[in-house]
Amino acid sequence: MSCIQQMDELVKEYLLFRGFTTTVRALDSEVKSEKDKAFRPDKIVEQFIHYINLYDLNGLKDYWNHFDQSVFERLDQNFMPAIKKMENSLLRMYLINACTNSKQEKVQEFFEKLGSDLQHQLEWKDWFALPFVKNPEENPTFMVYFTRQWQDTMLISLHNLLAVSFQCLPQPKLTTYNEEASRITRLQAENDQLKSKLARINIGETNESGSTNILSSDNFPPGLDLIDEFYLIPVDTSPADNHSRSFRSFIRGFGTNSGVSGSLNTSPLSGRRASSSPMNRF
Repeated sequence: MSCIQQMDELVKEYLLFRGFTTTVRALDSEVKSEKDKAFRPDKIVEQFIHYINLYDLNGLKDYWNHFDQSVFERLDQNFMPAIKKMENSLLRMYLINACTNSKQEKVQEFFEKLGSDLQHQLEWKDWFALPFVKNPEENPTFMVYFTRQWQDTMLISLHNLLAVSFQCLPQPKLTTYNEEASRITRLQAENDQLKSKLARINIGETNESGSTNILSSDNFPPGLDLIDEFYLIPVDTSPADNHSRSFRSFIRGFGTNSGVSGSLNTSPLSGRRASSSPMNRF
């Protein structure tokens, strides 16, 4: 999805050329407020961090629900354990940030709002004691979540999950413009190299034998054009065309190899039930 921003500019250029200025203003307004951030995982992760730092639990829930409904629900079921694990990790990061900054009222508010949904999930059983634990950063149950290593790993995992999820979404035809243009340019360059190579061979043979130019059009039967024949090189000979097939093979193993485990009960953010399996912490 790296070409989304360029496609937005191309669409705006066309609209301006057509004189659709009202449509351009509407497009600019929606682009500024869009939640998908042009499908840039780094910008989306920044937005999640923004909600956590502001102790905006409702904003955090709503933002997760947006991707849960518009992106994650369209993925293969093998992704569900990783998605559930990431959801829990975001909620835990919210709690850890509140505890680190001595916002006990935010910790209490968290369990008041989500306690009824979380109390039936085994992976949250110990977390209900968090508001009553003195110095939780020293408690064996919670201390790992206070480390910079866990927090950095969680954010990187969130970034990667979003990136892979976006790659699995059906792509609009307009976004393949750059890929097709690059492929045509590559094929033209290959054809130019072949023509130059043949020209060098022809010159070498002429110098050795003193014969006439074998590439001269006079040496071919009427109607036969050597250059046109080389423009018929099949387009599927490029190794890059195998990229999409290898990527789909990677996706099939993503969910099963993620090492994610846990009880997939009702999602505290999305309210959707996921398949059950034991879960490890991030």
